[in-house]
Amino acid sequence: MNKLIVLGILALSSVALAQPTGSAAPAADSAAPAAGSAAPATDPPAPAPAPAANPDAHKACVDALNADPELAKRVVDTYSKKTVTDLDQQVIDAHKAANAQIAENERHVIWAYAAMWILAALFLVYMWLRQQALKTELAHLRRDLDAAAKDNK
Repeated sequence: MNKLIVLGILALSSVALAQPTGSAAPAADSAAPAAGSAAPATDPPAPAPAPAANPDAHKACVDALNADPELAKRVVDTYSKKTVTDLDQQVIDAHKAANAQIAENERHVIWAYAAMWILAALFLVYMWLRQQALKTELAHLRRDLDAAAKDNK
């Protein structure tokens, strides 16, 4: 949950920093510098924001970040590249753990299928041997019946 909050703050701060100067601030508040001018010129442009579920809440957050350039600076400083790298590493570790779990489960599935095929093959062999025994017993019974029929004549 904390990761989602951090990612949301990072997304909102990038949106606030990407706003053109004066676009979100009212014209009467020209004495306060816009948050768009606080970002260094060497930063690449921020990606377009994803559509928000509630546009009014999104606009309120962007306006709040643009109204206080110190807040935007603190957010960016707090969640620096190291924090993002740590989050990326946690995601990579989670993916590796999931991959190992899937590989282990895959082995279990293969063993289960192998066991089922072996059981099916053994059952077929048992049924074939049983059929041969029944054929032999049926042949003996016919022979005995024929012998009994000859004796009665």
